[in-house]
Amino acid sequence: LDPQRYAHIWEGDYLRNSDRQVFAGKYRAAEFAPREGWDGPYHGLDFGFSQDPTAAVECWIADRRLYIYKEAGKVKLELDDTAQYIESAIPGLCSNVVRADSARPESISYLKRHGMPRVTGVEKWKGSVEDGVQFIRSFDEVVIHPSCREVLNEFNLYSYKVDKYTGDIKADIVDAYNHYIDAIRYALGPMIRRKDFIFSC
Repeated sequence: LDPQRYAHIWEGDYLRNSDRQVFAGKYRAAEFAPREGWDGPYHGLDFGFSQDPTAAVECWIADRRLYIYKEAGKVKLELDDTAQYIESAIPGLCSNVVRADSARPESISYLKRHGMPRVTGVEKWKGSVEDGVQFIRSFDEVVIHPSCREVLNEFNLYSYKVDKYTGDIKADIVDAYNHYIDAIRYALGPMIRRKDFIFSC
């Protein structure tokens, strides 16, 4: 039903229908390392389910740009193994503040006592997904380290809905390819409601 998406997923082609991509024209892949004077790190965690990965990210902010430096994720990652697994991929995460999906308070409570003492639930509100997406888009660009393959994949595939009869692109976002993007939103959570934030970077 979607030849361009099929070609991207199964044949390795670029996703060319940029009009429906949520972050079209806002991101690129590039090698970098955090520098002195950058703000961060900011860590986010999205809990997985049976088919979805537990996803974690490390972000930095500098010069009106959002940098995605590291990722960690795995499908069917047991809660007992979460802290150790993520720390191995994102060193230092467990000793920093980690903002996680507040819909899983029991998981947050467990991790507080088992390897992530500074994990906390992120605030949510009506429209928080859309506000978070708009906040990410408000940066001059998002720079994603090439090692963050899953983040890059989601930025390629995160899309607006399309009317099946007219082909019109809707304002609603498809609830898919968003686990690492959700983790990024959580990492940036306290900044999203600060209307003056992006202009003070």
